[in-house]
Amino acid sequence: MDVLDKKILRELDLNCRQSYAQIARKVRSSRAVVGYRIKRLEKQGVIKKYITAVNLGKLGFNTYKLYFKVFGHEEQAEKDFISYVIKLPKVIHFMKTQGAFDFSLVIATKNINDLDEIISDLKNNFSNIIRDYRLSIIVSSRVFGRAKLFLAEKDKCPKVENFSGATDTIHLDDKDVKILCALSNDASLPILDLAKKTGLSMDVIKYRMKKLVKQGIINNFRLLFSADKLGFYHYVFLLNIKQATKADEERINTWGQLNDRVMYITKRVGFWDFELNVALKDIDDFNKFVAELEKEFSKIINSYETIIISKILKLNYFPY
Repeated sequence: MDVLDKKILRELDLNCRQSYAQIARKVRSSRAVVGYRIKRLEKQGVIKKYITAVNLGKLGFNTYKLYFKVFGHEEQAEKDFISYVIKLPKVIHFMKTQGAFDFSLVIATKNINDLDEIISDLKNNFSNIIRDYRLSIIVSSRVFGRAKLFLAEKDKCPKVENFSGATDTIHLDDKDVKILCALSNDASLPILDLAKKTGLSMDVIKYRMKKLVKQGIINNFRLLFSADKLGFYHYVFLLNIKQATKADEERINTWGQLNDRVMYITKRVGFWDFELNVALKDIDDFNKFVAELEKEFSKIINSYETIIISKILKLNYFPY
């Protein structure tokens, strides 16, 4: 990739609903060149998906992260496990991992009974391969602009995504649900295509989308890119904190915002307190990052575990 490709990725990450013409003006290129570059990045697999990040907390959901350790000798059983989880409508994020755990999945439910039913079904149906699991509640995430990875630009305004129970729960009508369902599959869909998919007029869609953004139900429209295509490995650091005052939490978030390698930080309640998602090039980069992390937060971090994201199997913030 050259500098122009990287600038285009930056703009798509800031708002993937921008038109080619809007992006072209910002990167000082032509609409035709921008369109060609984006299509090429999609074909190369650098751009994996255009994401609509939905504030599930405002819709009455609590969001849970599960990490599973499985026995690796049952290849067919593992394939069956993957197929089963992908089809679960309440699973919004599912990944194959390496390291401390073999799979991670995010479940969004409105009550604890649904969560209990999902976990029980998984344990009962796949008792032959599930060795262990860990559960935590996702409170929120701070998503940093990925441009700092490849353009050395500092993120001045990170995106905050909320995932669990807000006090001001908002109820959606059928029209809002249709729009969110369509956007959850492809956040870059033009208004005309959204109208065809939903059966709603373009004016209604424009009005409804503005309202969903203003209400804070739609957090942002951003990019999912392939870290390995950019020369990085996607590491996850699961932090167990000795103490977690508001000042400590803000310190971790600020450090992550300023660190070129940290893509986003998730606040948790449960077995771990924070999850750091980090892009690292090699083992030397890994060792350097660990040294920085331990030096900066030796008095705060009690312990941590690491995994590598090897494949995203499912990602849909609104599969309902």
